[in-house]
Amino acid sequence: MIRTAITIFLLCSGLSAQNFFPILGGQRVGTSVFTFLKIGVSARAAGMSEAVVALKQDASSIYYNPGSLAQFDRTQVAASRISWPADINYDFFSLTHHLFRRHYLGFTAGILHMEPMAETTEYQPHGTGNYFTYQDRFIGLSYGARMTDRFSFGVTFKHVVENLAEYSMSGVLLDMGTFYWTGYRTLRFSAALSNFGAQTKPEGIFSKRYIDRNTGEETVNNSATFSEFSPPAVFRVGTAMEVIENPNSVLTLALQLNHPVDNSETVVLGAEYTLLKAFTVRAGYKLNRPEEDLSLGLGLAVKIGQSRLRVDYAYTNFSYLNDPQRLSIGFSF
Repeated sequence: MIRTAITIFLLCSGLSAQNFFPILGGQRVGTSVFTFLKIGVSARAAGMSEAVVALKQDASSIYYNPGSLAQFDRTQVAASRISWPADINYDFFSLTHHLFRRHYLGFTAGILHMEPMAETTEYQPHGTGNYFTYQDRFIGLSYGARMTDRFSFGVTFKHVVENLAEYSMSGVLLDMGTFYWTGYRTLRFSAALSNFGAQTKPEGIFSKRYIDRNTGEETVNNSATFSEFSPPAVFRVGTAMEVIENPNSVLTLALQLNHPVDNSETVVLGAEYTLLKAFTVRAGYKLNRPEEDLSLGLGLAVKIGQSRLRVDYAYTNFSYLNDPQRLSIGFSF
């Protein structure tokens, strides 16, 4: 298995070096709305470059693949804080619960927010005296079912809202996912479609303004409606397996292909090593993604009675902006 993983890694590196990936969709960059949904919400997942579609790490896993929901027999709670560049913060919360028999329920919510910012214009670059806010948020409800001891599926319906100053837009999106154990050791295969929905645009109209050369005053030229764009749908397919598994240490390797609607495809490699069921180190790499390509992570798990508390941290490399920091807390009982 290790030799196979190394072979796949070298093959993908060679394809990237031959400029194979950019022709598959790089021209679509910047053609979607609700782009905050592309931000990784979990420090545990981000530490592996989010190659987690085939993993059931904690409650936040259902954000990447609702099919993992039916893999949790215990109630899971997870919360994250992401420090994004430009003093922007992203808070995320998720919950999973086994209802009865083969039925499972999940809840997710997230909010991207910032402090009020001074309004500036082309003709008043030092500020107009007004302030505006920017905020993105979503709330989602998930259902999962375990059809057999090897196969489960899940769906998530989420309501997404974006506010920028006086402009607002909203939409309902759908996530779908599957989780399949192949029967060979711990090898599993999963596929998920996230952020699927109708095209969306801001409400209201946009007024074009200019300075009248005769009077020197700002004048409204005409008004126009906004254009519609698709949400950032992404199809993920991946596999994972514990190549080392004993009471003292576990090594998990993961391989994943991402096919986004607004960018070129990427191959993601992830690894997670756990020592004594308490200390975890993670690493991941995204091929064909120069920004946020390398990821590293650490985790600590503490058993409290019959419950388990986890604290995870992740670092991701940004080439042109400040490197984001992620901190997650998880609890299972």
